[in-house]
Amino acid sequence: MDALIKSAKIFSPHSAFHLQTKDILIKKGLIVKIGENLGESKNVIKGHNLSVSDGWVDLFSVIREPGNEHQDNIENLLKSAAKGGFTSVLGVSGTVPPIDNKSQIKFIKNSSLNNIVNLLPAGTVTENQEGKEITEMYDMHLSGAIAFTDGKKTIKNPELLKRALLYTKPFEGKIICFCEDETVANGGMINEGEVAASLGMKARPALAEELALIRDLYIAEYTESPIHITGVSTKKSVEIIKEAKLNGIQVTCDVNISNLYFTDKATTSFDANYKLLPPLRSEEDKNALIRGLKDGTIDAVSSGHTPKNIETKFCEFDNADFGGVSLEALFGALNQALGNDFSEEEIIRLIATNPAEILGLNFKIEENEKANLTIFSQDESYNFKKSDIQCLSKNSPFIGSEIKGKVIGIINNNKIQLN
Repeated sequence: MDALIKSAKIFSPHSAFHLQTKDILIKKGLIVKIGENLGESKNVIKGHNLSVSDGWVDLFSVIREPGNEHQDNIENLLKSAAKGGFTSVLGVSGTVPPIDNKSQIKFIKNSSLNNIVNLLPAGTVTENQEGKEITEMYDMHLSGAIAFTDGKKTIKNPELLKRALLYTKPFEGKIICFCEDETVANGGMINEGEVAASLGMKARPALAEELALIRDLYIAEYTESPIHITGVSTKKSVEIIKEAKLNGIQVTCDVNISNLYFTDKATTSFDANYKLLPPLRSEEDKNALIRGLKDGTIDAVSSGHTPKNIETKFCEFDNADFGGVSLEALFGALNQALGNDFSEEEIIRLIATNPAEILGLNFKIEENEKANLTIFSQDESYNFKKSDIQCLSKNSPFIGSEIKGKVIGIINNNKIQLN
């Protein structure tokens, strides 16, 4: 695969060309020259205010194959990722059976071979995602698992989480936790607050997240182990994590794009696409999350991409499943949500540099390096449509939303895809 990217601003903090505007010549998937007025190529990519960065990395995309292909499959998940500008996605178990052994890891890897997008499988922390016994994480690590998580299922047993953190420490396995005390959450539908009170809907308190978060951070501190928290959503959670980092606890965290773009006011429509986990929170929470991104408390933005079939979303709000798809909309929604308060460099750090570092990946735009690139422009605003969604399920809260920023295409694994 050969390509020439013309006059693009480079975002690659580990490169000598960071923040410079250059041509990039790629031959057979390798960056052979970075400079000015470079020669021709079969694929010439150019445009107004063109930018290129290290390939974007998503930290939470649910895999539905095998077992739940009626909701999505691996092929379409990777199409969604490519459309959204991601060259790597962390695949979280939403499969039957769960990704809790090395055979499942090998299946996921083999099913995504030779794709332009790297599907990075995450093994589960507990067998069958039941929270009772830890899995053979080392075997999965040797087979290619890049992290371990039970997804949006909280690890209820603190002793089990302690053992998991200690078990993965020697081989630097990354444990990812979703924090919510299910007893306090008590089956609530939406965020506890004025909106829930006005609608008379069963509430899901912020306290449920914050209690579980404090517990997990204490366990990480006790074991002196790194931990990643996914789906941070409340003002208090941001404060807790900020204090933990100041105290030397090895914690990183991400926020779902939906919690940056929407608030719980969206649920007044009773549209089940806004029934998400974590739930959409208040305006105060949303603003605190944005401040947390700005000051570095929150390290990354993830999609929280969770495909659901139409029967579980096209129904009464109370009966609908939690979850939404958002890979294709993430970049534009992030630009829209953060407005002019964040530079282009800061935004790309949240979806490329930081997620890659969290997963131990090393990308840079340099000569003689493999091309793993996302090409984009922040100029164009447009209305996100259902037709923009590539996965089988269409349960996106962003349908009809105004977003800003266009993904031109991606280059990876000696392949190119232009949108």
